[in-house]
Amino acid sequence: MVVYLDLLILINLIVNFFLLYITGRTLKLMINFKRIFLGAFIGSIYTITLIYPCLSIFSTLYFKLIVAVVLVYVSFGNKGIITDFKILCIFILYSMLLAGICMFIQYNRYSYVNSAMITNFPYQWLFVSLMICYITIDRLVIYIKDRRDLFTLVYEVDIIFKDKEKKVKAFLDTGNELREPATNLPVVIVEKSVFDSVNLEEFGKFYIPYRVINGSNGKLLGFKPDIIKINFGKEVKYREVIIALCQDKLSQLDDYHALLSRGVI
Repeated sequence: MVVYLDLLILINLIVNFFLLYITGRTLKLMINFKRIFLGAFIGSIYTITLIYPCLSIFSTLYFKLIVAVVLVYVSFGNKGIITDFKILCIFILYSMLLAGICMFIQYNRYSYVNSAMITNFPYQWLFVSLMICYITIDRLVIYIKDRRDLFTLVYEVDIIFKDKEKKVKAFLDTGNELREPATNLPVVIVEKSVFDSVNLEEFGKFYIPYRVINGSNGKLLGFKPDIIKINFGKEVKYREVIIALCQDKLSQLDDYHALLSRGVI
């Protein structure tokens, strides 16, 4: 098998740079391209140990971990033990993900894979693997961030009326300014299914007019509970509101079943 050392170092330089870059981006670290390039270059030089049998001792797992630590330290500096460990874990995780994608493509192309390295792997497929890895990681990071941001606005709410109480998760919709015209109380929209076991005929009815962005309008049927209790973590607030009933699901993933209006806060 013929190995072009300069091409091997160049390809590994690109791969290492990519892995270090997305590691830093994932953890929202300050990106210093010169330091990342230096770390990637050190990693690319290390691949020589896979070519020369006399250097095989440096290809053991122990030395690979040491090199990974060096790459992370050179690229991002000392951020503290916990942060450095987190960076190292993410870098190794992304390296394994990329290797897995390459292995998958290689096996499906009937090329040769041995325990030490992948051979005859076209470089264009390597860059396809890089793009797949980047898109996957980028989408995953955005999804996790969106989910985290969502849950910062989801609160536990107790709806108290007569001798009953209903617990529900509610999303704080800052664009919801609905108020019941007669009482001027803020409106909390709740899925009607939450009250399946409650006889709502016992309560006075309210009709809350609304208008959406596209210009359509209508009225929501509602009722007034005794009070609601909103758990903000360290603080609990009690509010008088009007509950408006919604026939549809408010969250496709069942993250919440009610919408708090801005007036409740």
